[in-house]
Amino acid sequence: MRRFFKVSLSLALVALLASPALAQRQRQPRPGGGGGRGMGQNLLLNKSVQEELKLTKEQQEKLAEAGKQVGEKMREAFQGLRDLKPEERTEKLTALRKESEETLKKAVTLTSKQSARLKEIQLQQRGIRAFEDAEVQKKLNLTDDQKSALKTILTERDDKIKEETKDLTGREAFQKGAEVRRKLNKEAMSKVAEKLNADQKKTWSEMVGEPFEIKIEQRTRPGGGGRPGGGRPGRTPPRVDL
Repeated sequence: MRRFFKVSLSLALVALLASPALAQRQRQPRPGGGGGRGMGQNLLLNKSVQEELKLTKEQQEKLAEAGKQVGEKMREAFQGLRDLKPEERTEKLTALRKESEETLKKAVTLTSKQSARLKEIQLQQRGIRAFEDAEVQKKLNLTDDQKSALKTILTERDDKIKEETKDLTGREAFQKGAEVRRKLNKEAMSKVAEKLNADQKKTWSEMVGEPFEIKIEQRTRPGGGGRPGGGRPGRTPPRVDL
């Protein structure tokens, strides 16, 4: 049991550092949700994102060095995390994530074009949850009635996800659960689109930019496994396509 916990927590730390899709799921406050505001900094460690942003060799090297520093701090924190209660562990992991984001943020200076594209990718990864963000709501100039309607749509979607996945276990919970979330996210996004006027839809389309699919690099797990340098497609959340 101790070995199982050690491996599981190690993978969780790796996810927080280097896998945006996994990190996103680690900190979802509700089922099927999106990433947090600071998620864009973790995206910077992903090779496919670096290529999309056209980072220079110098920028990549600085991020790699910063990533090592973050990894070392996480490994040092491992022993302390092992003995914490679940809620305390979650709080500690959240603090580690924020600290890693700040380290990465300070490690490299992005050009205005790189920063803009990173924000677009970050917004795409947040998916439908982006509509809860005050900054997004302000840019879309949402009315109070629209905000209320969007909140209802998200709440109903969350309730449906809980209901349709409550009896799933093991592999089925992962595979079937993902199918359920994709279906309900798509339905919810369609309902959101119906609440936006033409100008708001145009603004949203400009905010998310061209669709980008993140490739999640396969990493060697503790004890072996995985193919270094390999990769697989990530998940591109549903968009309001106009």
